[in-house]
Amino acid sequence: MTIALPTYNSNPILWLQLEALCNQKTTHDWELIVCEETGAYYSGEKYLEPYLDRLKEAGCNRVKYIPLTSWVPLSQKWVIIAQEARFKNYALCASDNYSPSDRIEQSVEALKDADWVDWSCGLFVDLNTFKTARWERPGEKRSGLFMATKTKFMKSLKGPYPKRSIDGWIKDQSPIKKRVRVAQMPKGLHTDGANQISHHRAGLYVEEIKAPFHKDSHELRDLVPEYIVTELQKRFG
Repeated sequence: MTIALPTYNSNPILWLQLEALCNQKTTHDWELIVCEETGAYYSGEKYLEPYLDRLKEAGCNRVKYIPLTSWVPLSQKWVIIAQEARFKNYALCASDNYSPSDRIEQSVEALKDADWVDWSCGLFVDLNTFKTARWERPGEKRSGLFMATKTKFMKSLKGPYPKRSIDGWIKDQSPIKKRVRVAQMPKGLHTDGANQISHHRAGLYVEEIKAPFHKDSHELRDLVPEYIVTELQKRFG
């Protein structure tokens, strides 16, 4: 599987996804491709160096860094990464979340006879207040979390490249037929407060919880390792 990780101005939070990838438990080979343009919170290729040995231990057999000299839409980054991908399966990763340790394993297995896989729910945390809520897919046609598909679909995408509704753009251009929806709560995490997009999202669960968010009894420590919670609180609490 190719793990596609586009990032922009995410130096304060990029470590979170890298830690998640270092903790993957899978029997499948995979590669990591990071694509980044310069910005105020630029990370650079050296940011990856402390993780290289652990990534290899987790099954990653190639790490590639793609630098960009100017900003491009996220949708275009997915295509840029796809052109460099060596595996037939493609996971769309975000630098501000923590992928469950079985994400690669479950995704590859699901994509053996499907075109798309995602999770139907997941826990979100606002890093400004550390309030949490469970997100649930608002409709069967909507995309879920921790998405993965076939690399050939991503390679065939054409512009113009949208700034919003990117999941729908991917599906509109791809012959995606069978989808696998993982229903159980993943042992992973999505964050708000250190990303560059979806700034409105935390407003749906910080003051008053509104759909597609719902109250949830899970604690952060139920879903991610203790040291991850401690580090999040240290950096943002």
